[in-house]
Amino acid sequence: MTKLSPGTILEEHELFSNTKDYTYDAILLLGGGVPNSPTDPPAYVKRRCDSVAKLVNAYQQQTNDNNNVPSVICLSAGTAHLPQYILPHNGLPLWESTASAAYLMQLGVPEEYIFVETTSYDTISNAFFTRSTFTDINGWRRLLIVTNEFHIHRSKAIFDWIFSVPITESGPPPNYELFYLTCDNIGLSNEAVEARRSHEKRGETNVVENLAKQYTSLNGVLEFLTTNHDFYAANKLVRQSMGDGNGEKRSGDLLKLSYGQKSSGELSSGSRLIQFQDGNIVVSLYSLIFVCVVVAGLYFSRHRYYQHNKES
Repeated sequence: MTKLSPGTILEEHELFSNTKDYTYDAILLLGGGVPNSPTDPPAYVKRRCDSVAKLVNAYQQQTNDNNNVPSVICLSAGTAHLPQYILPHNGLPLWESTASAAYLMQLGVPEEYIFVETTSYDTISNAFFTRSTFTDINGWRRLLIVTNEFHIHRSKAIFDWIFSVPITESGPPPNYELFYLTCDNIGLSNEAVEARRSHEKRGETNVVENLAKQYTSLNGVLEFLTTNHDFYAANKLVRQSMGDGNGEKRSGDLLKLSYGQKSSGELSSGSRLIQFQDGNIVVSLYSLIFVCVVVAGLYFSRHRYYQHNKES
């Protein structure tokens, strides 16, 4: 078996060339933005899912023991950069991890291998809540973290930090072995990828030079989240709920594209006037309203015309 050093970043072709050489307790599938529908994550997240499904299938083919197939943890409740997708049938938010899990199931990954983490809103909380609610408890120590190239280096800095610190300052080291899979950046323009890379580089620098040095235990990371994080500090959440925008994240349009926002050339399914679905023509509510307004306008214009001629 080829010996990989913890911290190794693998590309897709390297991992799939010989999966027998690489074994993991769990695969962490990072979320990446607002889904298009309950079963349709953004294109670049689907690339992550495709790789994970291929990997799980390879492990299934190699063994008759299901215990040797790694569990898959789909991460993330949502993003701090965009509003969440709201399910029309119940008014509740669709978690990013739910959409990833649904897509994996469509690809044939058995549901008993899939878990969802529904508490985190960024990569730091991805790592914290994955460790505190899944891997520490289940004893999963050899992990593969999967994301796109534009996100891989900041993700590595964060997971290396949070999965290396003891629970308390005087506690024993957790002894994790982390490995990383970088997936292609599909579905985004070059400009959007570059905007995201710049954002990620700033975040990576902050983690390495500041956060990892200041918060050196899991308790310390929890302190950071509950006192400084926009989505976990009570005082910040209260101010945001009151409409105080001083603490809000104002992301540029290009950056938002890498968190699931539609480009100006894309229209959501609800706003397209005419669509083709399953071989049928589907007319949207917007187009019906438009037709009604045009017909009504023509009717009243014609009515005024005849009324005018009749009076004259």
